Amino acid sequence: MYLHKIMNKQELIDAFALVHKEDNYPPIAGKIIGLFYVSDQKYFTFEDIMDGVNASKSATSKALKFLIDLNEVTFMYSEKNKRKRLFYPDHTYIKKRFEKIIEAHKMETVLLKKVISMRNADNKEMNNVIRSIIAFNEDVLHFISEKVEKHFKTE
Repeated sequence: MYLHKIMNKQELIDAFALVHKEDNYPPIAGKIIGLFYVSDQKYFTFEDIMDGVNASKSATSKALKFLIDLNEVTFMYSEKNKRKRLFYPDHTYIKKRFEKIIEAHKMETVLLKKVISMRNADNKEMNNVIRSIIAFNEDVLHFISEKVEKHFKTE
C-alpha cells in the first residue's frame, strides 16, 4: 500500500476508501469516514460531504444510507433550517463494531466446538484446522474484549 506517500487530506480521505474496502464498504462510504477523521468540522451538510469526498449526489446518498444503517453515522436537523440535515459520526460506533466482531467470533467458536464433536477422525488435517481456529478464538477474544472496554469506554 502507498500509505507512506500520502501528502494531503484528500489523499488521506481516498486511503480510507481502500482500508474500508477490506470490510466490504462501498468506496464512498470509506471516504466519508475518512472525511470525518481528517476534518476539524463537527457537523457536515449533505453538500459538505458530497464535495469533501468528490462524489455524485446519488453515490453520496447511498453511502450515507449505508453508514446510517450501520449506526456509524447519524444526523440531526439544523436549527436554522429544520429541513436540512447535519451529519456526524456516531462516536460509539467503533465500540459497537468491535463488539459485533467479537460476538461473531464467539458464535463461530461455539459452532466449531459443536462441529468438532460431531466429526470423525478420518480428516485429521481439517480437524486440526478447526481446533486451531477454536484455540485462536479463545486466546484472543478475552484479550480483545478487555482492550475494547479499556479504550472505548461509553460515557
